Amino acid sequence: MKNFLRLLIITTLANVIWCSIVGAQEKFTEGKKIIGNQSFETKFLESSMNRMVVITKLPQFKNGYPLPTSPTPPLPIRSGDMEVDTVVDRNIFFDVLKSKLDALNTNKEVVIINYVFDHDGNILDISSYGFPKNTLITPKELYMIDKRLRKEVKATFKGREYLEHPVIFYGREIRF
Repeated sequence: MKNFLRLLIITTLANVIWCSIVGAQEKFTEGKKIIGNQSFETKFLESSMNRMVVITKLPQFKNGYPLPTSPTPPLPIRSGDMEVDTVVDRNIFFDVLKSKLDALNTNKEVVIINYVFDHDGNILDISSYGFPKNTLITPKELYMIDKRLRKEVKATFKGREYLEHPVIFYGREIRF
């Protein structure tokens, strides 16, 4: 009986220590989730069994983004008239996810980011992220990435076409 009790105590302590070290990996679940001050709404895409989208629109854009006011649609922004510092966003992802880079590479994960820029080149919003349904990235990691992207990523514009767009949309993929 004494040995059984000792074994039970040791096993219980080992389990408590193991659980506190490993911790459960939080996964994305369908629906809304608030992390920090950011709202994340996850939707699993029916058209693609292996993809999900995480909507991160700021509350002021819940009804959409400003539209051009001219009666004719504005000309598209010409290739080369918009430069986005893609090294910065890639470095942010790699910095936040540094402990998972090998596993992300093994899974051949691709993240799609949908930026919304203002005319000054700052991010006005990030409308959504696209992930594989079984991504190794957690909601907390996405929150840390999102917070940094909104502050650090910039765009520069040349030409005049961009001035006719109230906001400038830019989509980007990051491959691991």
